Amino acid sequence: MFIHMKFKKISLFIILILFTLNSYSRDYIIVQSTTSIANTGLLDLLSSKFEKQTGIKVRPIAVGTGNAISNAKRGDGDVLMVHSKKDELKFVSDGFGVKRHELMYNNFIIVGPKDDPAKISQENNIKNIMKKISLSNQKFISRDDKSGTHIKENDLWELANINLFDNRKYIKTGTSMANTLNVASEMNAYTLSDKGTWISFKNKNNLKILFEGGSEMHNEYGVIAINPKKFPHVEYDKSKEFIEWLITGAGKDVINNFTYNGEKLFFTN
Repeated sequence: MFIHMKFKKISLFIILILFTLNSYSRDYIIVQSTTSIANTGLLDLLSSKFEKQTGIKVRPIAVGTGNAISNAKRGDGDVLMVHSKKDELKFVSDGFGVKRHELMYNNFIIVGPKDDPAKISQENNIKNIMKKISLSNQKFISRDDKSGTHIKENDLWELANINLFDNRKYIKTGTSMANTLNVASEMNAYTLSDKGTWISFKNKNNLKILFEGGSEMHNEYGVIAINPKKFPHVEYDKSKEFIEWLITGAGKDVINNFTYNGEKLFFTN
């Protein structure tokens, strides 16, 4: 009898702790975001504007898309904001996210030396461009970090039926887009970039855009609330408010009006 009562008290105590933890409300949300939204300065601007209008703070964690998704799968965040649609849809279908919303878009671009030794600017087909880079003696700088840009790069190599790389020419950085552009600038090499980061990138030196356009280069960003049924600790109501503000409210205007030296970096859907 004594043991039964003691066990009952312990069980009630554990339930009380769990209820307290689950009912605790934070005054902020954590956003797992791709680096390109952060590097351009857009994420900080959105965060400050949203806090000013709602009182809800936004704490961004800017990493590559792959790492952001992995973090969100562990429940380390309230909102996911990345750019790899197929992985975003899988994230939702696997039960980690509630719903994927289209947020904004820009384009991927190929940048390289102004004198273009691989002669890719003569092409208007990304498949031929990837083949030319592969067959040339020129260096290509890869993020190699499972980011949305790295995922796109792998898709483009696959499109061109290229799966073997010369490590003397194919340089892996394992880091952000801005850092990868810095390496390409220093090595006078080719690389794939999202256009937003390129526009705001200050160390272009001898690099320039050599190819852009075409459906294969479309770069779409999505936003997803982390599923409260899977992770009861998330701030779902605040996350919904943030997402609604982004896609239909004042946040949409912030995105549309966001420029660098007069040039738009992102376009809303």
